[in-house]
Amino acid sequence: MGKHSSSGGRRGNRNSGQPASSTGRRRSTIPRDIERLDPNTESRETPEQHEARKQQPDYKATKRKHERRRRILLISLASIAALLVLGAIAGFLYLQRIDARLKDGMRDVDPEVGQILDEQQVKGGDPFNMIIMGTDNREGETAARSDTLIVARIDPQQQTATLLSIPRDSRVEVPGYGTTKINAAAFRGGPSLVIETVTEFTGLPISHYIEMDFNGFRELVDALGGVTIDVPQTIIDPKAGDYDPDVYKIYEGQQVLNGGQALTFVRSRNFPEGDIARIRNQQIFIKSLLREALQLSSVFRINSLVEATVSNVTTDMTLTELLALANSMKGMSDGALETVTMPGTPQYIGGVSYVVPDEDALAEMIERMEKGLTAIAGPTEVPEIDPSDITVDVRNGAGLAGVAGDASSKIEAGGFTLGDVGNANQFVYDRTLIVHDGNVEAADLVRESLGMGDVISSRGMYVFSTDVLVVVGKDWGPVETN
Repeated sequence: MGKHSSSGGRRGNRNSGQPASSTGRRRSTIPRDIERLDPNTESRETPEQHEARKQQPDYKATKRKHERRRRILLISLASIAALLVLGAIAGFLYLQRIDARLKDGMRDVDPEVGQILDEQQVKGGDPFNMIIMGTDNREGETAARSDTLIVARIDPQQQTATLLSIPRDSRVEVPGYGTTKINAAAFRGGPSLVIETVTEFTGLPISHYIEMDFNGFRELVDALGGVTIDVPQTIIDPKAGDYDPDVYKIYEGQQVLNGGQALTFVRSRNFPEGDIARIRNQQIFIKSLLREALQLSSVFRINSLVEATVSNVTTDMTLTELLALANSMKGMSDGALETVTMPGTPQYIGGVSYVVPDEDALAEMIERMEKGLTAIAGPTEVPEIDPSDITVDVRNGAGLAGVAGDASSKIEAGGFTLGDVGNANQFVYDRTLIVHDGNVEAADLVRESLGMGDVISSRGMYVFSTDVLVVVGKDWGPVETN
């Protein structure tokens, strides 16, 4: 009796969870009947036990719940897979449709272009040259004019680009038509003759061609939501703005231009420098357009931009190639995009107005472009400059009496050699400009002597035969008289 009672006490202590020894070690909580299983005994449930458990109501409910979840998961996965497949097919068909529209447009304009350009293709990522041409189809005019011609050298790996603008009146040899204006190439032989002419004139192999009508470019700008431009001077040009008062007046300063205003900005030649100033504005616009297009993130805007591009662009490139190029140039800094103009001089020959290329300066410019350098070379050394070695022309661009003479006196007092003094074509210059054609040091020295003026590169937009041109602006102020 006493032994049995003692044994029962030990079991009671075990079940109560109290320590069974003075050492404080915790005993196993595994039930005693499991601890004492024979080594050869199986703990799995028997088939009979499993069948009996399956008959229980809670088992059947749990199984139905699991099966329902499994069906929902499979259906969801199948739906997602189907959507992905449909999306891929839709995307593929969309690209195919867009590419077909681009190719058909190119074939309709000039079926020979593809064959010509195929011979000049480069490996993916390598630098290449592209022609960008803008045509101006104005209401009431029977033929489109090739108003903008740019040769672009693009380096996707370095994310750099140089845009060389060639004035439409440039006097060149057009194969099969002799010496004439370069814009005759588009009129006479379409894109293929433009490519052939530009290749012979510049020596640059052309890999791609893009043409856009100016009116279509209005849609492109609106698809972007407008383009921010720092307008250098006020433009009032009814003809350039199709006589629409809402768009043909653009005032100086930074602003967002819509499609119609942008068209006025790139069309207008109502400046003292005429077509050269228009090229400058086009270069300003292209820089701003590319910057905003490459930063675009809105899916809606991107889709609108793609549709506007496809509807108004003629090119040998596919949409995939255009998007890949845009992606490779994304993040390009403003300084990595250079715009230059073919060096040349306006001349009348046989009663016709031309821009006669400076062949040596152009050859140097193109050589630097091909090497991936800045197209306008600067001096490698900065020697001490004698002011008497610097020749300076002066123009009155303000329309204020005596300012050109006043500036000339200061220039001579500074030791510079004075060239021609006269009036600019129009008195529209608000600020005094000190213009150079690569000799920055000379222009800086003139500016230091005058104590005022903005030093700028000519880039072919100003005509002068001296080292520096000073255009006196309205900021000079009236000349004091005794």
